[in-house]
Amino acid sequence: MISGEGLRRGAQAVLATMLHEAAHALAAVRGIQDTSRQGRYHNRKFKTQAEELGIIVEHDDKTGWSATTLPGHTAARYAAQIGALEAAITLWRHDEHHTPGGTNGTARRNSNLIAAICPCGRSIRVAASTLAAAPITCQACDGSFEPKAS
Repeated sequence: MISGEGLRRGAQAVLATMLHEAAHALAAVRGIQDTSRQGRYHNRKFKTQAEELGIIVEHDDKTGWSATTLPGHTAARYAAQIGALEAAITLWRHDEHHTPGGTNGTARRNSNLIAAICPCGRSIRVAASTLAAAPITCQACDGSFEPKAS
């Protein structure tokens, strides 16, 4: 899984994540159990699959062999793909870490979400301020989401 926040790490880090996930897929196809603890702890079998795909994984006490880096020789092998990823990553999502009292000295935003509905009946939950800031368009009916009547 590559989250929107993960895209800001750059193309090489995204490729490392893709190869990490490909190592899981390789293990699955081969019938190898590469994790435990509901998939959180990566074992030595995962390390073997990951290294076969050209990434380096280091050991972490909580997650096992999961900390992933892309070595120079693998980056060189995937130079064209890294270039394509770099060109494709034009936006990313900022982290949403909130601390008590807000971040950077600002007041914490209200995180209560309201229900909104479009003309075709699809509904979403969204911050009232987000809904008020600009229209949110439904891709199914091209209508705008409006606050749902209580």
